[in-house]
Amino acid sequence: MDREKLNSLNELQRIREAEKEKSANTRIEALIFQKFDEIGLGERIGEISSRLDEMVQRMDELVSLYQSNCRQKTSPSARKLRVKDMVALLLQQHGSLSAPQLCQMLNLSRTRCSEYLKEMETAGVLASELNCRKRFYSIRQ
Repeated sequence: MDREKLNSLNELQRIREAEKEKSANTRIEALIFQKFDEIGLGERIGEISSRLDEMVQRMDELVSLYQSNCRQKTSPSARKLRVKDMVALLLQQHGSLSAPQLCQMLNLSRTRCSEYLKEMETAGVLASELNCRKRFYSIRQ
C-alpha cells in the first residue's frame, strides 16, 4: 500500500509540475504578445503574414496556369509542316528513300528526320519497308 501511495504521490507531483510549466509557458506567451503590441510588432507580423498568404495564393495560381499550359497539345509548327511537305514531295519524285538519304537531302539531323518520318508513318501518309538493315519510306497508295 505504501508503494501505491508513493506512486500516486509521484504521479500527482509530475502532473503539478506539468501544469506549472504550462501555466508558465502561457504567461510567457502573454508577455511576449504584450511586448509585441507595445512596440507595434504584432501589427507588422500580421501584415507580413497576410502578404505571405497573398504570395502563396498567387504562386498557386501561377503553378496551376503553368501546368494547364503544359498539358495543352501544341499545334505543329510551320517549319515542321514545311519539312513534312518536303519529305512527301521528295518521296513522290524519287519513289522510295531511306532515312539517311532524306536527312542529307533535307539537311536535318537523323533524329529529327526519323521523328518526322515516324509521325508521318503513324498518320498513314507513309509506308515503310525494311530491306536488309535499312528502312525505305514511300508515299502510301
